Amino acid sequence: MATKIIKGTDIAMGIRKEIKQQVAKLKADKKRQPGLAIVLVESPRGRTHVAQLKKRICEAAGIYCELHSLHALSSQREVIELIQKLNQNPKITGINVHPVPKHIDYHDIVSHLDPDKDVEGVSPFNVGNFLIGDKRFIPFTPRGVIKLIESTGVEIAGKRAVIVGRSQHVGLPIGFLLLELNATVSFAHSRSWYLAELTRQADILVVATGHPEMITGAMIKPGAVVIDVGSNSVGTHLVGDVEHSSAARVAGWITEVPGGVGPMTMTMLLTNLLECCK
Repeated sequence: MATKIIKGTDIAMGIRKEIKQQVAKLKADKKRQPGLAIVLVESPRGRTHVAQLKKRICEAAGIYCELHSLHALSSQREVIELIQKLNQNPKITGINVHPVPKHIDYHDIVSHLDPDKDVEGVSPFNVGNFLIGDKRFIPFTPRGVIKLIESTGVEIAGKRAVIVGRSQHVGLPIGFLLLELNATVSFAHSRSWYLAELTRQADILVVATGHPEMITGAMIKPGAVVIDVGSNSVGTHLVGDVEHSSAARVAGWITEVPGGVGPMTMTMLLTNLLECCK
């Protein structure tokens, strides 16, 4: 059976079209408009181009968006004061905080978010609720990954899922979501012994390690669904955490980089924001 490519861009565009219609209906019926504030402290970690792309995508869907760009040497107190102002702003229904420079404590910053405006579900209140089953706010990337898996039509319940990666906002929540869908879930990471032995057992393999092309075709079970969350710059090229050329000869379904998880992450931001507004 030939490997099928999971077209994240196509799936994302379909969802964005539906979101645009829902936003227009919300404006007409309720006289309300979703509003996003992006908080960016300028640095390589902040990824200014991504913030600008989010703003364009919001505006294309009829969503109000503000990009608050702070100087790289801004203090923690300055960022917190901005968030507190946004918490009180009625035009803003969701706040998205980009990764911050190392001199700022990200966890302290997001603890000041109004939980009802925490569009990414990263505040301690929403993280705790997520772990006990309240999935009101699901982090963008995990929500997008589940949508991509579901788009294949492969039954998740009962399948062996292996998550390579254990980050708080990606690997761990993906595992919890798959558990709720009745998959049997194992976590692995870059330091796991017998990593290839684990990944070759996976009917569903999600890779989010930040290590370029770490997983090869020889490490994949024939016919598996492979979701590559990675996005790594290697020279002039963007590659994933999976070696696509060899993996595509083995997998049943596989995402591409770019064009797979990335567009879905952006789209789930809009979905969460719309739910915040409602």
